[in-house]
Amino acid sequence: MRKNLGPWALIAIAFNVCNSWAGLAGSMDVALSQGGPVSLVYGLLISSSLYGCIALTMAELACVYPAAGGQYHFVSILAPRKLSRSLSYACGLITNFSWIAIGAAINMIFSEQLITLIMFYHPKFVSQPWHQFLFYEAFCLIILLYNLVALKKLPLTHYLGFFLCIFVFVGSFFAILIRSSPKAPSGFVWTTFINQTGWPDAVCFIASLLTPCFIYSGLDASLHLAEEVSNPRMAVPRACLSAVIIGFVTAFAYLIALLYSIVDLASIRNFNGFLPFELNRQALRSDSGAVAILILSIVMTFFILNAVLQTASRLTWALAKDNALVFSSILQKVNPVLGVPVASLLFNAASLAFCGCIYLASSTAFDAILGSCVVLQQWSFLMPTLLLIYRQRSEDYLPRDRTFRLQGWIGWFVNIWVIVVISTSMAFIFLPPFLPVSANTMNYNCVIIFVVFLLSSANWYLYAKRHYRGPRVTFHT
Repeated sequence: MRKNLGPWALIAIAFNVCNSWAGLAGSMDVALSQGGPVSLVYGLLISSSLYGCIALTMAELACVYPAAGGQYHFVSILAPRKLSRSLSYACGLITNFSWIAIGAAINMIFSEQLITLIMFYHPKFVSQPWHQFLFYEAFCLIILLYNLVALKKLPLTHYLGFFLCIFVFVGSFFAILIRSSPKAPSGFVWTTFINQTGWPDAVCFIASLLTPCFIYSGLDASLHLAEEVSNPRMAVPRACLSAVIIGFVTAFAYLIALLYSIVDLASIRNFNGFLPFELNRQALRSDSGAVAILILSIVMTFFILNAVLQTASRLTWALAKDNALVFSSILQKVNPVLGVPVASLLFNAASLAFCGCIYLASSTAFDAILGSCVVLQQWSFLMPTLLLIYRQRSEDYLPRDRTFRLQGWIGWFVNIWVIVVISTSMAFIFLPPFLPVSANTMNYNCVIIFVVFLLSSANWYLYAKRHYRGPRVTFHT
């Protein structure tokens, strides 16, 4: 595949996918009841430390093994030979499903934004699920067409998306600081813990980490574009780390400004619609200002989903090149005219469209798909990190002369922190968010994981078991 991405374009893509400050605003509704400001502020610090360590771990591996497969390539190389095929295959399918869930989440945010805009100007309009479904599917088609015919030839698209996201962040941040009055007391921002979940406070806090972890979904985007960038051993680690650094700075600053602007928490929690719109209305004391930010946010989702679909298709393409998927011979082909893996793009777009059909059938099932993206992503990062510790960070696998290196005990601490935090939080992420449990409040992440297991198993026994080998490294003594 032609290398048309520079190191700065890769940084732009990595940030566009996560877009942490916007992701935080869009996922605050549950968090305001599941811990409130304390869970948001200190949960963001914990999740940022986790994903910072994940980025450092992936950067070390990517500078040695830059390939579009990312995590599953690392697992294949680090795992014992007898387990290499099965573990790397599992990691690859988990990562692939996580990117489908990320794309569905971004697409649904676009639909919610558009519906909110329509309802603001037409208060009598009653939104129905099929309205969002049509917007969802139409947007998916637009992004597919742009990826097929334009994105490869116009990498400038990612720069435009990056600067738009930063522009909207800076404008929103200073507008909230200037316009919001009166300000909430500091005690509300830094020490208020709201637990309406029915769980003990400690359980509530740990379970609430799902929200601040969601803002780093897609952190591995730069890993899967390694084969389209010049000098990936330098560019990929920088992009991966930049996504966390820029994401944390923007998300934390925006969160603090937003919390200080909340003076009527009850009305916000009772708001039925796209929550960031109501937050901006109260903070800016201006409907026009809130509408302007909403319109710019709708435009932002165009750039975000373009980056997501591009990245997801490259992961599918990498799996197909390793013969891990049914119809790999078709999915691995790169169109010589367009310069993109057309079949892989169509596969991922069709998967997103299918998720939209699930929403039309059951919004609860669709919400479970969205929640599963954090769980699946964390598993995909946990597997290579565990195996790196299993290999004792040996120089056989992390050569001393690599372009990015964590010195001595720092590398051990970073890897162990990833394992400890993910393992701890995983025990609580599957709990229902609220008690008592009902059909609508049940946590269906376990069901989604089971479906992923069934589909992956079917693909394994139908095709991959006979054809998939996975990359290996041969050491000569």
